[in-house]
Amino acid sequence: MLLSHLASLFAAHPFAQSVGFCAAGIGMLAFTQRDPQRLRRFMMFYSLLIGSHYFLLGSVPAATSTWICCLRNIVALRKRRTWIMCLFLLLVWIVGIAQITAPIQWLAILGTTLGTIAVFRENGTQMRLLMLSSSCCWVIHNLVIGSIGGAFIEGSFMLVNGSFLLRFARTRPCPANHS
Repeated sequence: MLLSHLASLFAAHPFAQSVGFCAAGIGMLAFTQRDPQRLRRFMMFYSLLIGSHYFLLGSVPAATSTWICCLRNIVALRKRRTWIMCLFLLLVWIVGIAQITAPIQWLAILGTTLGTIAVFRENGTQMRLLMLSSSCCWVIHNLVIGSIGGAFIEGSFMLVNGSFLLRFARTRPCPANHS
């Protein structure tokens, strides 16, 4: 039943779903990066592709949010100032909220908000935790709108990012108990 449903979603939008799968490959490579700057670069390319995927599926708020993410990631590679983050948040909220036509689309705005805070204000574990929260929003959004590649990649982000966080937590020494 699940496979037939996925096949029908693919048959309805083969080009859009193919773009989504390409984005999925780039996105999975992103979370294998140890260097935060390389992670941001990969996420920039991922955002460009997945935004095109959403646009082809007809989800304009999701496309707009992810294209803004692409621009955000380019800027965050060079400047990580709070005021720039606030400009991107306002841009996402003004442009994205104006395009919302269904309640599920709010998750795209929330996911983008969390991701924006992550790339501008955080590094390491905190950045990855916020990105994990962002992925949760996007997985639900993608399942509801029928984005196979989007649901697959965000679910993969959750697994890869989560396993990285678990491995990192296991390798960190436990703080001494000061009694």
